[in-house]
Amino acid sequence: MKFAITRPQGKGEALATELANKGVLALCTPVLTLNSVEVSQAQLIEVCEAEILIFISQDAVFNLAAQLEKLAMALPTSNRLLAVGQQTAEAIQHHFDRYAIVPTKQDSEGLVALPELQQVEQARIALIKGRGGRAHIAKTLKSRQAILNSCCVYERLPAQASADDWLDHWMGAQIDGIVLTSNAAVDAIFHCHKPALLRWLKTRHFVVVSERIAQHLKIQFKITDKQITLSDGADNQSLLMAICKLTTQQGSAMTEKTQEATTSVSEQNTEVAPDNVSYGHQAKISKTAVVALLVALSGIGATAGLFLYDKQQEAQQLTALSNLQQQNQQLQAELNNTLATLNQLKSQWPQQKQAIANQLTEQQSQVTASLQQALLKARQQVGGALSSELRSLARYAEFKAVSEHDYLGSVMVLKRLQQALSQESGTDALLLAINTDIAKLQAQPQPNTEAVYMELAGLLSQVDSLPLKTIEKPKEAQQHNAALSTDVNDWRANLSRSWQKIRSDFLTIRQHDKPVIDPLLDAQEQQLIRSQLRSYLQQAQSAFLDGQSSVYYAALEGAEDTLSRYFKLNSAASDSLAESLKQLKRSELGTHHDVQLATPTALKEWLQ
Repeated sequence: MKFAITRPQGKGEALATELANKGVLALCTPVLTLNSVEVSQAQLIEVCEAEILIFISQDAVFNLAAQLEKLAMALPTSNRLLAVGQQTAEAIQHHFDRYAIVPTKQDSEGLVALPELQQVEQARIALIKGRGGRAHIAKTLKSRQAILNSCCVYERLPAQASADDWLDHWMGAQIDGIVLTSNAAVDAIFHCHKPALLRWLKTRHFVVVSERIAQHLKIQFKITDKQITLSDGADNQSLLMAICKLTTQQGSAMTEKTQEATTSVSEQNTEVAPDNVSYGHQAKISKTAVVALLVALSGIGATAGLFLYDKQQEAQQLTALSNLQQQNQQLQAELNNTLATLNQLKSQWPQQKQAIANQLTEQQSQVTASLQQALLKARQQVGGALSSELRSLARYAEFKAVSEHDYLGSVMVLKRLQQALSQESGTDALLLAINTDIAKLQAQPQPNTEAVYMELAGLLSQVDSLPLKTIEKPKEAQQHNAALSTDVNDWRANLSRSWQKIRSDFLTIRQHDKPVIDPLLDAQEQQLIRSQLRSYLQQAQSAFLDGQSSVYYAALEGAEDTLSRYFKLNSAASDSLAESLKQLKRSELGTHHDVQLATPTALKEWLQ
């Protein structure tokens, strides 16, 4: 038998070589091309974060490794790796230096039967595969409530739009069997436009690597079970064993047919012998003659079988030689056509070169013109993000100036807006409006905040030293010495002293400039009064910083009232504090005029 191997370029040559060593002719015809599919960085991150990674083929391993290396990423060592086949597991070990779990039955059904994929509810699983393949695995995992992320890193595409050329080539080469490793390859070879080729294809034998492909052949193209041989796996060794077994079975079938033909001839000769002998009734048959006849017939049969086998081998060799000659003729014809095309291209090259140069010049001029138009348009427009930023800055500057009366803050925002417009063109009118608003804001009157605040802080520090209004108890009048002298000569003094004592004790009422009373406030009440005065001054400080004029003046009036009611005004400290409060009442917090900024209107006109 002669086989056609349909694997992609570079994947079927090793199998063809091994078949040739076994005496089986094989023809490599790649019917599919493999193209890499770009995967986003976000999807690669999800793959790396998955708990289980399933690799469908070697190409899935190659393409994922290449894209991870391109983005300087690596698979973590925490996730588990599963491979459909042994060759895929070897590719994983080569590229990721990790060992992968391989099912005994190396196909989709064997993979989903692994113990690691039985209890996968809410488990994050990444399926690394080609586009459009392995629907059975995805469906099974989803039915088990797994969180599946299908990552397609490559795709299989037919090498030609139609299979007519392949089938013509195979028919001429007398192909008996076709090796198929994917449903995409099946669809590619059956996509032909000639009914005769399709009928011939449906009579071939097919060697497939999975039950899934066999079912696809049976259902879609009505191929019988006798025409399908299922390999134990997709690796070269499994395919080699399946093809050799199929070749042996076909050879045994041909040998049985030859033996049946020889046996029938021998039986016919044996039946003829009695008829010939029956005419001589008196002749006796010798046993030696019978044995000799049987030996002769056996020799004739063996010779005939050997002759037929030699003829069969010779016919196969002649067929192979004829096929090689046809292939050589086809290759020679293709070579001649290629050389003719090359010579034609060489002769046309100067003209094409000039035409290409003219076309490039024209395209360059068109591109230059379009770029200039785009640049002019871009200069007149601002991107969405920058436009939003400029509008926000303009609104914030207006809010700071009009609502908060924070002129310095508004100036800083306008300067930030000015910097954002430094790289733009056509902004002369807008920049003029910004500069005008900055000058207007800087010209607004600003209150002497620090001086007023520090003066109030000084008054606060003097509260504890202010004297309160208290009544002091008068001092006792000086007591005169009322002792009588024993000297007779001092009778006048003794008489006067006796009279003063009698008058003081019985006749005189003591009088003082002030009544003798206790102080009106105790220590705790005095502390509360000082705290009240201090509270008024602190309230005035806060109101001044916040620009609350009514609260500021009310707090100063409260401080004056407390000072006049409870503190001595004739003391130097109290007089100084009262004078300071009067001056603070005359100071102004700063009048806020309505400021209208021209920047928002100018920005709106510029953006339009």
